[in-house]
Amino acid sequence: MKTSNVSNLSIQNAMRLTILQAQNELLTAQTEVTTGKYADIGVSLGSKTAISLDLTRDVMRLKSQIDTNSIADQRLESSEESMKQMADSAQKMMDALLALSGSQDANSLSVAKKSISDALAGFTDKANTSVNGEYLFSGINTDVKPLDDYLAAGSPAKAAFNAAFLGYFGFNQSSPQTANIVASGAAPSMDDFLTTAVEPMFADPAWGTNWSKATDEVMTSRISQTEVVNTSSSANSAGMRNFAMAAVISIELLGMNIKEDVRKVVSDKAIATTGVATSGINAERSNLGLSQNRVTKATESLNIQQDIMENNLSSLVGVDAYEASTRVNNLLALMEASYTLTAKIQQLSLVNYL
Repeated sequence: MKTSNVSNLSIQNAMRLTILQAQNELLTAQTEVTTGKYADIGVSLGSKTAISLDLTRDVMRLKSQIDTNSIADQRLESSEESMKQMADSAQKMMDALLALSGSQDANSLSVAKKSISDALAGFTDKANTSVNGEYLFSGINTDVKPLDDYLAAGSPAKAAFNAAFLGYFGFNQSSPQTANIVASGAAPSMDDFLTTAVEPMFADPAWGTNWSKATDEVMTSRISQTEVVNTSSSANSAGMRNFAMAAVISIELLGMNIKEDVRKVVSDKAIATTGVATSGINAERSNLGLSQNRVTKATESLNIQQDIMENNLSSLVGVDAYEASTRVNNLLALMEASYTLTAKIQQLSLVNYL
């Protein structure tokens, strides 16, 4: 009988190959347990790989759209809240004007002027609201503060009003000659001044020159494949222009040394303009609310689509977690046995038997 010798080196090499193969399989199995998906989708799915890629792309697109909608919703919520506070400022101005009730008392006029100045300051502050470094009411010029502060030193809007008053009447607001101004009739009169000199200051192009750096075009956002909504308002809206005009008329003219009927013309104009401003601001708020509702519904639809696609993708590339865990345990046991056997083989030596 012929015998062949087998060296323990060849056995050790065979064990090393077994361990290496087990390590590779273990790495694959552990990846699948951790991710819940095939470690190599191409190898596992073959011709169906293209389907998984299409589903993955669609899921990523939906997630991106949902993130975009979240930003749009934040803009809308912030814009609506700012405009709510503008409407509150308009109401405070209205209350101050109505509280005068034609009063000629200097203290009452001073208190009303202070209240209206505070309302204008609050309005200006909210009109210049920014979120994530973008001004909400600048239109598409989101990096530019939309509204100048009329009460600030060197205000171009105030300088323009003073120049308009002087040019129309021939004297400034502090002149004793203001007592000679008449309420209405042929120029010069207060009613004509308000119509021909003041109102154009809050229309284009004067509004863009002295007050606003915003654009008429507002920010829009695509909230689905077929829907685009406005996600802010503009400082150029009619409501904001009328608020500014009512405040300026009240601050600059009510406290002057003028006759009672002239003050009534100013007060009536300020009250009427404040009412128009409040209606305009609330109308813009309603439009933003409608846009926010559309964003919410679009996001709900996108979430449903995402869930459906993720379920389809999971059924295509997902692995059985129990089976994968069992395979990991079996491979670990195999490697442990291989390590033990290799160690024993390495201890074999003829020296031990001599």
